[in-house]
Amino acid sequence: MLRQFTPRLSQTVGRRFQHAAANKPHRISDFVPNKEAAQKYLAEVKAAEDHAAGTADMWKKITYYIALPACFLVGVNTLFVELEHAKHREHMAHLSDEEWPQQYEYQNMRQKDYFWGDGDKTLFWNLIVNRHIRDN
Repeated sequence: MLRQFTPRLSQTVGRRFQHAAANKPHRISDFVPNKEAAQKYLAEVKAAEDHAAGTADMWKKITYYIALPACFLVGVNTLFVELEHAKHREHMAHLSDEEWPQQYEYQNMRQKDYFWGDGDKTLFWNLIVNRHIRDN
């Protein structure tokens, strides 16, 4: 039964590898160099290299003269904002529980205690910023 399919299989597989086969072997003498085409190609390569060098220089200048100063200015702005927040947090740390802003019923809701710590604090609880007054 296998013999029925092997001739067809060898024809199919053999044909697959023959689609690019040459009629005669290639020799170096068959290829005649075209100096005009070579010069045109080299000119295109040189133009691409010059363009790439100019583009790289442009992006380097954008990085040094625009991006780095912008990052510095954003950092300075963030510094002042965070210093203001630090002053506010220090002020809030000295307040008693009654003087804190009103805690609404949808804040710090607990259906059941957490299984870590005292059961009241979330995984990302910050003692300086967060405060939860339990109703006993």
